[in-house]
Amino acid sequence: MTAFLKQVMRFSCLLLVGLIALVGLYVYLDPFKVVKTYTAFYEENAQGGVELNKDYVSTMTYLRQVKTEGYNAFIFGNSRSIFYQVDDWRQHLGPQAACYHFDASGESLWALEKKVAYISQNGGSLDDVLLVLDAALLEQVTPKTGHLFTISPELVHHSNVVDFHTTAFMTFIRPKFLYAYLDYWHTGTVKPYMKKLGLLDDSPFSYCVQTNEIRYDAFEQQIAENAYYTPARIASFMRERRKSGPRIQSEQKRLLGSIQAIARKHSTRVKVIISPLYDQIPFDATDLDYLKELFGATNVLDASGVNDITADYTNYYESSHYRPHVAKMLLDSVYALSESDLLSKRP
Repeated sequence: MTAFLKQVMRFSCLLLVGLIALVGLYVYLDPFKVVKTYTAFYEENAQGGVELNKDYVSTMTYLRQVKTEGYNAFIFGNSRSIFYQVDDWRQHLGPQAACYHFDASGESLWALEKKVAYISQNGGSLDDVLLVLDAALLEQVTPKTGHLFTISPELVHHSNVVDFHTTAFMTFIRPKFLYAYLDYWHTGTVKPYMKKLGLLDDSPFSYCVQTNEIRYDAFEQQIAENAYYTPARIASFMRERRKSGPRIQSEQKRLLGSIQAIARKHSTRVKVIISPLYDQIPFDATDLDYLKELFGATNVLDASGVNDITADYTNYYESSHYRPHVAKMLLDSVYALSESDLLSKRP
């Protein structure tokens, strides 16, 4: 064996040992909480840290608790849907409602349909469903990538299990993340550079494992004390204009039709809310007509565009997420819709 081959073999062995060590460290630390089993993915009063794949959190929490909790009412949507608080929703459903947030960060219509179908196919109850939609969610009809957005393997018959865990591991061993996470793990402190690079976050929040509900009570307290809307935060409220236009094409119709077919099978009471985004871009009229035709005109509320909500930045935590009092107002409005209300609004 030549000296060159010996060096290659020695280098290969070192790489293998290093890889095994990294895999072992990854499994031991489980930074994204996708390896071990957890009673709760977040503490009741969480202080931030590593951002988790909320699709995975929502799915695994549902699977662990559905038999004991008997969920029959679900809130589906992206991160904007988390501010529709269960206590507010129950006022319209009654005491028999066992509510659950089945949300995901950057949710897609494709993944949302998979969640509804999974519940139905596995014997779950779907008495009430709240769909919190916007154009960004509707335009996504293919699987997403990235450790925060890849769909949970359980929802797709484990067909993506290798890709799911490979993606998480490759994110872990990226030098910037690995250094920041080990620093955080050692010190227990989220430092400014970690937040600046978007690696970790220290925003405190409250969590209810029973409903999978997240609440930013600390932000609400700061707002009450006039300490939240600092000049820097106000400056971040820039109106980002996206290209408007219809999002509901043939594939969207197929997925939405599947959701409606499942709803008919379960005699589900479906309510749809189009989010009031700060960009003030109105939801496409053609898309709105389709949703009303599919789910019923009295079941669809469009809060987009220029209105009293979107004109006031204090209705938002930042430009992407509106506050719980807005969500409550929209809940009250969609459940108050009647045929006479619709007729009175016609030109």
